[in-house]
Amino acid sequence: MDEYNMKILAATSHKARSARELAFMFDIPLASCYRKLRELTAAGLLKVESTELTIDGKRYKTYRSQVNCVTLVYERGKVRMKVDMHLRQPLEIEKNMAMPVQRQETNGISQ
Repeated sequence: MDEYNMKILAATSHKARSARELAFMFDIPLASCYRKLRELTAAGLLKVESTELTIDGKRYKTYRSQVNCVTLVYERGKVRMKVDMHLRQPLEIEKNMAMPVQRQETNGISQ
């Protein structure tokens, strides 16, 4: 989740917006904006609210955030994140940040 993903989620929380509109708002290339929209939609954080055909036959989609609230808690080396979603079960993620990274050894050399 990067800065632009967060901006897209915020911008679509109150009003459905198109890729072109979001790319213009945040000054990002349209292709990058479409990629971010695909990723956020695949993750269930965005949904396509409407699809229309333009006069020249292209599809025009508007996207709406499905995120109501995000809660992030750091406690005793663990990070817990809860994402409350519109009409869905909350997504809960917990990660122990204090755990060392497991490294593979090859011939006695750590990689």
